[in-house]
Amino acid sequence: MTYYSLVFPLFFAAAVLVFWLVPPKARGAVLLAAGIFYMASWGAASLGILAAVTLLSWAFGRGLAAAKTTAARRVFLVLGLLASAGYLFARKAVPLFASGAVLVTATGLAFYALQAAAYIADLYKGRCPVQKSLLRYAVYMSFFPRILSGPIGRPGEFFPQLEELCAGQRRCTPDRLRRGLTTMLGGWAEKLVISNILSDWVTPIFARWTECSAPVVVMGAAGFALSLYFDFAGYSHLALGAARVLGIDLPANFRRPFFAQSMGEFWQRWHISLSGWLRDYIYIPLGGSRRGTLRRMLNLLVTFVVSGLWHGSAWHYLFWGLLHALLQIGGLLTKPLRRPLAGRGGAVMVWVRRAFVFVCFALTLVFFGADSLGQGAGMLARMVSGAPGLSPLDLGVTGTELAFAALGLVVAFCLDLAAEKAEGQGSCLYDRFAALPGAVRTAALLVLAVTVLVFACRLIGGDAASFYYAQF
Repeated sequence: MTYYSLVFPLFFAAAVLVFWLVPPKARGAVLLAAGIFYMASWGAASLGILAAVTLLSWAFGRGLAAAKTTAARRVFLVLGLLASAGYLFARKAVPLFASGAVLVTATGLAFYALQAAAYIADLYKGRCPVQKSLLRYAVYMSFFPRILSGPIGRPGEFFPQLEELCAGQRRCTPDRLRRGLTTMLGGWAEKLVISNILSDWVTPIFARWTECSAPVVVMGAAGFALSLYFDFAGYSHLALGAARVLGIDLPANFRRPFFAQSMGEFWQRWHISLSGWLRDYIYIPLGGSRRGTLRRMLNLLVTFVVSGLWHGSAWHYLFWGLLHALLQIGGLLTKPLRRPLAGRGGAVMVWVRRAFVFVCFALTLVFFGADSLGQGAGMLARMVSGAPGLSPLDLGVTGTELAFAALGLVVAFCLDLAAEKAEGQGSCLYDRFAALPGAVRTAALLVLAVTVLVFACRLIGGDAASFYYAQF
């Protein structure tokens, strides 16, 4: 059951209605039932693996909290981490060395496994109390708005909100509903209007890159970067909006990453929940930046290679992670040279730096979207070859559809500019939107809703591209 399927709005409306109508003490049970139903729609295997990870990590967490000695705590820490992320690691690592190995696919595993690992690690470090209630812990693991593709949750952020909900301290207010539903509508627009059209155009470029002209391959790389962003940002906004309607505030997963002026800043804006998880549970435990430049570079290398492995069980994903590690190390080594230039050149240099970040990201994504290292290298070579070939309109997407995607990109760019400015002034885009006259807000939302509905109708009877990150 994808977020843009015809069934999901009915399921979501029913879940929200029951959630806010039952007594507060029963809200946890409603969320758990909704999570189980949602995961069951993805198959018995997905639900079974989620249940196993939940039960084992909760049990080992209880054991860790009850342990009296350091040695016993470490044993439960290791067992808890194996229960949380062991199967995820096996699914990612085994196919690299045993190409014929087949492991059961579990929807959402890459996200909720890291949530369970964060709980065990935070419990060991004393950053969160043990969760004695299996029901509450199961809600944390199975919270359906985020279970498919994040944002990756942290126990210290989620459990206090759940306690308030179940104690009746959080209510369903009109403002919460408006904000949540508006956020969801924006997420649907990002996915259906921009990402899907770009994906329909980019996919044939990656499949037929040897037939495409050099400029088309270049445009394919840029299009893939934009398609991936609006796909994942669209899902994240849907998750944030749905959670807000249910009384839970999830952390933002994206903060206008293509406005970053360095690759280091880019990873503070892109897939923030994963970047933060890797920083807190991989990079910092390895020593972070506290043990000299060489050790810091090694820690960056390990962290980004782990990121590459998390994304996929193939060498081209590992190579993608390695490239980003090298970009981070390059930024670290050139920082003393770049520091005197900071702030110079005005707005022109700001946009030059932003363009450089986008180009670097798009070029590395060639390996991310390719089927192999060879294909990625071949596509990069074709970009600079000047070879003739297929034109942009020879790939199954009409000029009208591309025009709609281009218009969507322009609107999204203007909104991001406004959001960047609002953030600099201590506000946010939604607050600026809420301050507009009611007629203007209504008209804007109506146009957006109709546009989303029209593009949703395109999916009826066809094969819609699923959310890209759902495969991880």
